[in-house]
Amino acid sequence: MTEILQGISDGIKGLSSTALTYAGVLAIAGTLAMAILQVIKELTPIRRGYQRRWLERWFRVRAENFTVDAVNAGPSVVSSARLPLDSEKAQSTLVELATGGEANAFYDLAAEQVVAQMNAAAQIALEYPHTHFQLLAVLSQGADVKDVNQVVVRAESGIREPDPIALDARNRVGHRIQRNLDGIQIALGSRWKLWMQSAAITLTVLFVELAIVTNVKDYNFATLLVGVVLGIVGGYLAPVTRDLVAALQSLRKG
Repeated sequence: MTEILQGISDGIKGLSSTALTYAGVLAIAGTLAMAILQVIKELTPIRRGYQRRWLERWFRVRAENFTVDAVNAGPSVVSSARLPLDSEKAQSTLVELATGGEANAFYDLAAEQVVAQMNAAAQIALEYPHTHFQLLAVLSQGADVKDVNQVVVRAESGIREPDPIALDARNRVGHRIQRNLDGIQIALGSRWKLWMQSAAITLTVLFVELAIVTNVKDYNFATLLVGVVLGIVGGYLAPVTRDLVAALQSLRKG
């Protein structure tokens, strides 16, 4: 009985030692992977290019959809002179209103800040819809085309007296813009995080495999699989490690 208990005790000690070793390797590999990704993100145009292309696709699809809706609604609703929508013009107007035409500064922002700047530009488009019709139409795509036209016609008329019908149309268009912007923030942010998480896992797997190759004599397929599993776990936990390091740094500064 004593020998059995001693064996269990020795096994637990060995497992604890191995677990601590694995945890240390994963922490180092994950932290190194996140550090490299942070450098790439901050010093290269990778996020800028990704967000620019993502928004180009979003604007193109929305412009095409609004054009179809406007054509189906008939020429009496939206003037044919305003159609088809030019997604590139709408996007350049967005950059102009959001950051004074500084495209690189705009697309370098985090997804939450991009959407905040888009919201500011959307408010300007709502105030001057006849001037920024292309942008307003794209950002509000999904709203009733008649409501969008009502907002434009009201602004063009120059009438300032309260009009419940026009006010309701403007509110509906504004609500649709907010929902579209919420969708952009969710989709753009989640997709960027997915790419960053995938990159972190890939780098962590490479670092773990490199550590195994340089320290294990009998490197075989089973060892390769162990390294892959450990790398996936380390890469998945890498953002947590980064946050812990940042928290410790902030506490030390405080």
